[in-house]
Amino acid sequence: MAETAESMSESGGSRGRWGLLAGLVLFGLTLLLVQARQEPPAARGADARATEFSAARAVAVLRTLVGDGSPHPVGSPANDRVRERILAELRRLGYSPEVQEGTWCSHGGLCARLHNVVARLDGASPGKAVLLMAHYDSVPAGPGVGDDLSGVATILEVARALRSGPAPKNPVMFLLDEGEEPGLLGAELFAARHPAAGDVGVVVNLEARGTSGPSLMFETSGDDAWMIDRYASAASHPATSSIYATIYDLLPNDTDLTVFKRSQRNGLNFAFVQHPNYYHTSRDTVDSLSIASLQHHGDNALAAARALAEADLAAPPKGDAVFFDVLSLGVVRWPKGWTPALAILALVLVAVASMRILRRQAAVIPRRGLLFGLLGFWGTVVVALLLSVGVSLLLRGAMPYTWVDRPQAELAAFWLLGLAAALLVAGSVARRAGAAGRWMAVWIGWAILGVAVALTAPGISYLFVVPALAAGLLGLLLDPEGLPASLVPGLVAALLWMPILSPLYDGLGAPALVAIGLLVAVLATALAPLVPASGALGRRWLPLAALAGTVVFAGLAFASAPFSERTPQPLPIQFEQDADSGQARWMIFGGRPLPQAVREAGSFPRERQQAYPWGPPERRAFIAPAPHLEVPGPQVSVLEDSKSEGMRTLRLLLTSNRGAREAAVMVPTGAKLTSATVDGEPLQNLPGGRPGGYLQIGSSTMRPDGVEIVLLLGETGPQDFRVYDLSSGLPPSGEALLHARPASAVPFQSGDTTVLVRTVKL
Repeated sequence: MAETAESMSESGGSRGRWGLLAGLVLFGLTLLLVQARQEPPAARGADARATEFSAARAVAVLRTLVGDGSPHPVGSPANDRVRERILAELRRLGYSPEVQEGTWCSHGGLCARLHNVVARLDGASPGKAVLLMAHYDSVPAGPGVGDDLSGVATILEVARALRSGPAPKNPVMFLLDEGEEPGLLGAELFAARHPAAGDVGVVVNLEARGTSGPSLMFETSGDDAWMIDRYASAASHPATSSIYATIYDLLPNDTDLTVFKRSQRNGLNFAFVQHPNYYHTSRDTVDSLSIASLQHHGDNALAAARALAEADLAAPPKGDAVFFDVLSLGVVRWPKGWTPALAILALVLVAVASMRILRRQAAVIPRRGLLFGLLGFWGTVVVALLLSVGVSLLLRGAMPYTWVDRPQAELAAFWLLGLAAALLVAGSVARRAGAAGRWMAVWIGWAILGVAVALTAPGISYLFVVPALAAGLLGLLLDPEGLPASLVPGLVAALLWMPILSPLYDGLGAPALVAIGLLVAVLATALAPLVPASGALGRRWLPLAALAGTVVFAGLAFASAPFSERTPQPLPIQFEQDADSGQARWMIFGGRPLPQAVREAGSFPRERQQAYPWGPPERRAFIAPAPHLEVPGPQVSVLEDSKSEGMRTLRLLLTSNRGAREAAVMVPTGAKLTSATVDGEPLQNLPGGRPGGYLQIGSSTMRPDGVEIVLLLGETGPQDFRVYDLSSGLPPSGEALLHARPASAVPFQSGDTTVLVRTVKL
């Protein structure tokens, strides 16, 4: 008498009861292998060959650039000193650098006076050039070593190495620009106005959003297939994926490469992103920087520059690629246009293998077994999503910021949660679906997802397409009920998924946890065919153990302090004073939970309030009264006020009588701003604004004599304009707050600031 699917599930068939446990062990070993291979290569010493990149030499240059470690925002005297050190180093290396000066305005309405450093290495023949690019300004809160003096030092060491070898075929240009932090200003100025900008054939940009980790090639611009080929053939330790590029396109983040990407210029972008808690803070120092990450950055930049410099930059091939590295040993890639066909092929192979199973075992596997298997696969996705969202909401108190100290407990909770969801659902349908039914259902589900993602986001699709291809081929060549046909496709999936899952939190922070739980569950479905044969171990005890682990690690997350000196809380403090009324207050944006010592030192209430009556309601802060400061407020003088054909022209002189570094006129949206210039520089894109709100027009590099602003308005009647100026640091009355701020909290982004605001009717 033929066996039923249920009896086969109980007996275990040829898979054996320990197949699932073996699969989980292999998954764990794969994760350890992936993490080991994601470590950047060892740093080379100062005695490395002249044609090689040496992190030791780059660090020596970096320490010179950093100087006393002061923040050096755009236009500051400290940034002037950094620029002079860059120029001196380029001259020492035998280059003849030039300084491009000009003004450019950000999309946010702030303009700046800029100084870009440009140098050139001639090629063996004239033509299009490779442009290596990094920015040398920092945010006001910190010295900007990782972001982005590490990139500057890398380029200077690459410039030395290139000059030490034979001349490349194509010229290589070096752009060390100013003003990236307030809005990519230096790159915009170069692309729009430098005479050599038209000679750029391909861009290599260096960035960072952390202080350690591998240098990832995370973004491409233009036609990338030929660039990926060049990079893959030259890089000794490649770390890249078209998934990074796809995700980055969806994020609101920008780098200098964005400027060239808008015009579809070809380019590659590299960055390291681990330990992002020091990003844009005073802790972003040389001592915090991983010298191994610097070595990897330099290896990538030098390899990419040399490889691209030998290409035909005048007429590079067209087309994009799907690509990914395999354990940093090499890069697999294919034309993006092939992806739908590969996805359909995978679906066909899995379908044919499934029909083969059904023909061979028609008496063993009822058609409903396949139906229950499919319900189990899609049920895993739904259950994992619901559980991940629920646990994420429960952990909000343990994760008050995007990144927290020692997030291992949170990460373990979501990895185990995803595993538990997959095993629970697989166990619940095991009796009805059977082992073969689960195999068919899982890989049909993967193949369907592969087709869907290939059509909508081909850069991500290989995660599903390649394992489904492996499953389909093995299902045709081997016994689908045998252990290899179940284990091997799962291991292929693990090798592809774990390099993405592992750094996901470093790149995206707390919002990535839900994705991690969901993705781990989908990955774990690759082991679902092994569940029916595992008996009570796989259907009951392993999922219960995973759930128990989730609860334990979630509890550990709540028991752990979210911040420490190693992982500080971003806590900038602002002194704001109305220059008309003289009323002053302390303001802390973010800062949840507000440290008790700070709360008491400033008498802050427990709840946040709307920051500015004229601002958006969602802009909230902890607000407390502050002592009045005897200091002059910003001033606006009307140089011209004329009306013509229903339009009004206002020519204003904006000055900061206290020498603030930034000042702006806040134009009410009711004034219907049509165009604006700052010191004769037109705003290319007017900043957006909500109804009843304000548009910011000003300068982040104020001069003592002020800046001239010309506004063309569609409303001719009088309006209430607001004016502010901003300087770094707090007045003396803020000493108590500074002392109360614990070592586990630091200024962030713009740092501690003093802002004076006044209202002017014009």
